[in-house]
Amino acid sequence: MIEGFFEGMQEATFDSMPEPFKINFLNLNPDFSKLENLFEKDCTRMQTFEDWDDEVLASIQSPTLFISGDQDVMKPEHTAAMWRLVKDSRLMILPATHGTYMMPDFDGSMDVNLIDFTIREVEKFLND
Repeated sequence: MIEGFFEGMQEATFDSMPEPFKINFLNLNPDFSKLENLFEKDCTRMQTFEDWDDEVLASIQSPTLFISGDQDVMKPEHTAAMWRLVKDSRLMILPATHGTYMMPDFDGSMDVNLIDFTIREVEKFLND
């Protein structure tokens, strides 16, 4: 995990939420109160998050695909460690920062080819 990520959530405010995240959400759902609700729930989840025990991960029996960026909030080593615990799971580490394999970056830039690649791979996984 990036050092201080969860600790930084203790001080998070709606104004500190990256603007592209707000724009993306409002493009999907223009109800501003829903965006505020998402922010509150997300902050609470991150402020109270407790890591999963190895036994919990090892007990997963559903098809599982772990996706992360090589410069994501969660370090690739941590994602790979979880992948090793879930029998028959799949792992995809992409050349990306937090979530940019699915949506625009914090500055609004977007790698359409990477997003398209991610979509194709997720669809393959879901259709297997």
